[in-house]
Formats: sequence, structure tokens, C-alpha cells
Amino acid sequence: MAKKVMVVDDEVDLCETVKLLLEGKGFEVVTALSGAEALEKLRKERVDLVLIDFFMPEMTGRGLTAEIRADPKLKDLKLAFLTVASFGEVGREDLRKLEILDYIQKPFDNEDLVRRVKKMVGG
Repeated sequence: MAKKVMVVDDEVDLCETVKLLLEGKGFEVVTALSGAEALEKLRKERVDLVLIDFFMPEMTGRGLTAEIRADPKLKDLKLAFLTVASFGEVGREDLRKLEILDYIQKPFDNEDLVRRVKKMVGG
């Protein structure tokens, strides 16, 4: 069965690019354009990994992560950031506390993104 990945980003083009890229490698992909939409979808369907943009209007990636970790049904989800942000040592420590598996910087290398997603979902 295909591994399911959710891409959460307020940029439609980025969601579509990642969706096409990962679907081309055999993944099932769900997209959400906001943290609220992501939470709504996550409460209805199971995913193997959530790729989250750090900088989004209304609910940031960090806010979405906090909401997921606070929800007993969602708290064990595998999460990673897909972001333009560059994290220093303090930032990386924060990511560890939030149990973020990885962060992939935009713009990303397509093959690198696929390799890291496969590693995180164990595929």
C-alpha cells in the first residue's frame, strides 16, 4: 500500500509541485493550504507523514505542530518542516522538542526531497 504524505503550504504551486513529484514516486499525497485545513483533514484520514511550511498566515507551522502534538489522536504523527527558514543550533533544539523528524529547505532538490521523505516514512 502506498505511503500517504500530507503537504501543508499556503502556496498552491508548491503544494502541486510536491504532490506531482511524490506521486510520481508512488506516494499518495493530500494537500492543505492552511493549518486549519490540515487539522480538519488529519482528523478524517490517516497519513504517514506531514510536511509543513513554517511560515503561513493565520496558523504558522509551529502553531500547527503544537495543535497536532496536543491532540491525543494526532500527537504521534511524523512531522517535518518544508521551509525557506534556516535553523541554527537553538532552532534545531526547538525542532527536537517538537519532535520534528527533519526540515527540508526550499528551494529543495527533487531527488533529495524524495530520498528524505522515503527515509521518514520508512519506505
